[in-house]
Amino acid sequence: MTRRHPLVVAFAAIALAALFVSACGSSESDAGSDASSGGVEVTDAWVRATPGGATRGAAYMVISSEDGDRLVSASVPTDVAGTTEVHETVAVESSDDGSTDNGTMDEMSSDETSVEDGSEMSGMGGMTMREVAGIDIPAGGSVSLEPGGYHVMLLDLKAPLTEGETVSITLTFEDAGTVVVEAPVRAS
Repeated sequence: MTRRHPLVVAFAAIALAALFVSACGSSESDAGSDASSGGVEVTDAWVRATPGGATRGAAYMVISSEDGDRLVSASVPTDVAGTTEVHETVAVESSDDGSTDNGTMDEMSSDETSVEDGSEMSGMGGMTMREVAGIDIPAGGSVSLEPGGYHVMLLDLKAPLTEGETVSITLTFEDAGTVVVEAPVRAS
């Protein structure tokens, strides 16, 4: 029988333990993968599951930056959605004549006057979405993309977004370049 030096055995045990811990990953099965590049970090990414026949979906996450940056675009593979846009949800005020206006938004089609969960607004005030040119991420701070606020809009879905799947989202920043995050699809 060959005897091993105690330091070799200890090193092997530590290496095996490190390998086991890294392979186990997060114990939360629907946690999104975190990604970072150029001082920008993306955490808690997820995509809302959609019913069959849905043509739009939404993705959410938290974006942090050491030095400050600006999210300028997002994309997903074309087999997931035809178009990907950065959106914000805004309040629409109702005037005395029944028309709606938020003071800054151009006239929108009826298909654009629903919130990301698919529920339609009545046209008598409420919430709507609009594309934004970008989102500023403050130096040393973060911005949450969440339901009712900023989000990544997936338009012209090619198939329902089913719970348990993962969507690869490429985010493009002015300074940091691209960051790719794998976002799990979940109910909410």
